[in-house]
Amino acid sequence: MHEVPAAFVQRISEAAFLVDDPKIQLKTLTSIPGIGPATATVVLAFHDPTNYVVGDRYIVAALFGDDRALRLSDYPRLLTALRDRNPGEFDLRTVEKAYYQQWRETYDVGRW
Repeated sequence: MHEVPAAFVQRISEAAFLVDDPKIQLKTLTSIPGIGPATATVVLAFHDPTNYVVGDRYIVAALFGDDRALRLSDYPRLLTALRDRNPGEFDLRTVEKAYYQQWRETYDVGRW
């Protein structure tokens, strides 16, 4: 496996933040070797937790009832669902963590 140059990662990441479309942002970030959709959502969530969330199989299960990995096309729907379910002035990352915690408690998972 070849190492991905840091300058490449930096330029691709910068390009992802030039647009305001989460699907295009994910497509851009996943063009970096070794970065899949879930990891790309982590980058977005760390960049702006007010407007982005971590999208993985657990939040897909919690919101959509599907036990599967996140698809690129899921992310805009996931953001909309969490915005619609936001009970107040919370950032989306906080709302996402609340739904994830509720899912964990419902299915009694993640207790190590």
